Amino acid sequence: MVLVLHDQSARPRGLTIWRVLVWALLLFSALGCLQYVRHAQLVWEQLQGLAPAQPDAVAALRGMLGWDAAYLLAALVLIVVCAGCILRQAWARPCMRVAALALAVWLLFSGILLLREWQSISASASGTQLSAAMQQQLPQVYRTMQLALVFNAVAVPLLLWLSWRLGRPTVRAQFRSRRR
Repeated sequence: MVLVLHDQSARPRGLTIWRVLVWALLLFSALGCLQYVRHAQLVWEQLQGLAPAQPDAVAALRGMLGWDAAYLLAALVLIVVCAGCILRQAWARPCMRVAALALAVWLLFSGILLLREWQSISASASGTQLSAAMQQQLPQVYRTMQLALVFNAVAVPLLLWLSWRLGRPTVRAQFRSRRR
């Protein structure tokens, strides 16, 4: 009788949280792609309706289109990296680590900007510089900002943990190089 032992250290056992986070990033990136495409379509329609005599508005809309294109490209790249990471391709692991760090920094920065915007809106609302219609929309604006800040507060540590986890030897051993 021959006893064959397999190295089980490189094989994941059960559900691994880092893979769930990568799947969530993949889904959020796909949702982001849809949002950026839809926003670009709306901006394009507005741009087509503007007269060339409004150069400031045209320049602003073209700037929005540029940002939409940049965000769309970044989301598509993130989808590819996430897919490679889910398939445990060796090239995707360092890319995912960098992407997770970049996203964490971006979410931290955008959260700080959002918090400053909230303070600015609160100061304007307390000084009654807003119209009655804007005053009625404030609760919804505050709720949206609160949700975005909570999302950022949860996502930043998770992304930092993901980047750290993908650098651990136990996870690194689960990735394989492409065959030539």
